[in-house]
Amino acid sequence: MAAKPLTRSYIRNMFSLFEQPQTDKFFTNVRDDATWEVTGQSFLSGNWTSTAAYRAATFEVLGGLVRAPGTRLKVVEGERGIVLGENRRVTVELYSFDTFTNSGVPYNQFYAWHIKFDNDGLIAGVKVYLDTLTIETVLGAERELQEGNGASRMTL
Repeated sequence: MAAKPLTRSYIRNMFSLFEQPQTDKFFTNVRDDATWEVTGQSFLSGNWTSTAAYRAATFEVLGGLVRAPGTRLKVVEGERGIVLGENRRVTVELYSFDTFTNSGVPYNQFYAWHIKFDNDGLIAGVKVYLDTLTIETVLGAERELQEGNGASRMTL
């Protein structure tokens, strides 16, 4: 059986679900056994061998730190933020927008997702690069506020 073609439009439509955000719907495009790595040395960094474990360690944590509707993401410059590589590998550049901590601090983050797709067009593996300093200063401060450990350290 031929592999599902990967186009910028297909990938853009998939990632546009993060704009609302419709996170649950986005993850229907991801294999349950996908591998995940978030680089760096933050409380959101790590390696996971299932999508459920990744979501629990990252998106569910973020959900407790940011205001509803959650972390909203856009592809940088539309389809120009999508780089199609070889062997079903794709890089997607994303940025957060209209995302605030529960205490009202903007969470402005940039991401590069390096993705491996399977032949059915599902995400099989992701390595996420992001600014861990922003995580620690903005989200870390929010976590401290929620835990009652004092005032915010810094706002960006």
